This record gives sequence, structure tokens and C-alpha cells, in this order.
Amino acid sequence: MLKTLLYIDEDLASSIALRFIDYLNRFINLSLIVTHVEELEEKEQVGTGWVRRTWEDGVASSGKRLVDRMLRTENITCPLAGRPKVFVGDMNKEIIYELRNGLYQLFIKGYLDSSNPEKFYDLISSSLCSETACPVLVVKNLSLSNKCALLCAESVDPEVLVDKSMAILGESTFDIDIVYFKFEENKQILTLDEKEGGSHLEETKALLAKAGKTVSKTEVLSGTPEQIGDHLREYALVATTMPKRKSMHMYVLANSLASVLLVKDTRSKS
Repeated sequence: MLKTLLYIDEDLASSIALRFIDYLNRFINLSLIVTHVEELEEKEQVGTGWVRRTWEDGVASSGKRLVDRMLRTENITCPLAGRPKVFVGDMNKEIIYELRNGLYQLFIKGYLDSSNPEKFYDLISSSLCSETACPVLVVKNLSLSNKCALLCAESVDPEVLVDKSMAILGESTFDIDIVYFKFEENKQILTLDEKEGGSHLEETKALLAKAGKTVSKTEVLSGTPEQIGDHLREYALVATTMPKRKSMHMYVLANSLASVLLVKDTRSKS
């Protein structure tokens, strides 16, 4: 089972993430823990010693009620691996600590698609998403599909993409496609010959075959990030590596109508 931490607030993004988790569990065997952090302004904090502990217990109880309401409202069928974890403090710091010490294999957070690339990059480059080794699934929509895709481009390292994404998707029952993206200011999206994917595409296919995975379909697509992002709507999720801020790769992910699974290069740098 895949040890997974899902962060929720009492908002629409978390509601969609809970429903998506319920669907995802049909394809990936999840061991799910739900968490929430009650963040407070400095002026709201009270006293020291037992006064502060009593106050924090009251704040945490409020957070637990929030989580209980969300779980009752969505009534998910994916079983929880333990009681929800509610913390008081800085959200990024508390979740990073929990991810590191809990040895989670996947972190999930809801994100309402704002079609704003800078907001999307702010999320994925935040300490919450960047300072933990495990992959991050950004749930953008309730995309119900039996297919997922590996998004490739010249800037995507095939070894990192296949090794880290298969740690999540290798035992899943999703059909896996490869989508190779090339940026062009076309009036409409174009499908190119596979050879246009070059050595990056060939290496990705070879590594997947070595991992024992069958690729259902391979596409080399030419177009704008908006066109490719719209094309990805047919997938439950799209797996790829962490992009750089100004790359076309990042703009495709920001415009993706599918949820995005971001994997990272955790190899030590010599």
C-alpha cells in the first residue's frame, strides 16, 4: 500500500481532492492519512506553559471538527489508515515535518485551477512542495479516467521521470500513455512523427519497458501550453518532473486540465 498524506481545509479545493482520492483508490492501493493545520496570526497566540497548552488544545479541537465535517460531507469510501492528524502552527513547517518523519510515499493537495501560471509555480516551488523527497500530487480537477500520462519534453530527465513515477504508478491499473511536448505557436495542436521526440522519448520508452510497463499510446505533440494543457483533460493525472519557472514545461502544467503528479530528482549531487 502507498503511504499517502492528504492535506485538507474547509474549501472547494479540498472537497475535490477528497473525491479524487476516492476515485484514485480504485487504481492505486492507498494507505491514506488526512491532515490539517490550524494556522494562527501572531496576535492570536496566548501565554506560555499550561495556559498556552490549554489554548492550543482548544484550537486543535476546532481543527478536528473541521476535518470531521469535511469527511462526513464527502463520505469517501477510501479507508483511512489512522485518525486524522491536526496540528497548530505554520502549515508548511508542520506538514514538511510530518512528511519527513512519517516516511510518506506521496503527498496530495487540492488546487483550484486559476489559469495563472505564476500562482501555480508559487505553489509547486513553495517549501511545502519542494522540501520533501516524496512526489506531490496537485489535484486540479475531478478528472475521472482510466488513463494517466507521462509528460515528456527536452527538459525532462527520462530516468528521473520513469523511476520516480513508477514508484507511484507502477502497480496501478491505469493505462499509461506517453505525451511528448514540443512548443510551437500553432493555430491548432499538431501530432508529429515519434522520431521528433528524439533520444529523450526513446529512453523513456526503453526505461518503461525495462520496468515491465506496457505503453498504451505514444504521442509527440506540437503546440502552445494552452493547447497541450487542454489536450491533457482526457487523463486522470499527468506525471512529470519538477519544472523551472519560465519553462514551457511549467506553463503546460499550469494549463493542464488534469491533476499533476510531480516527481523529483533525489539523487545526491557529487
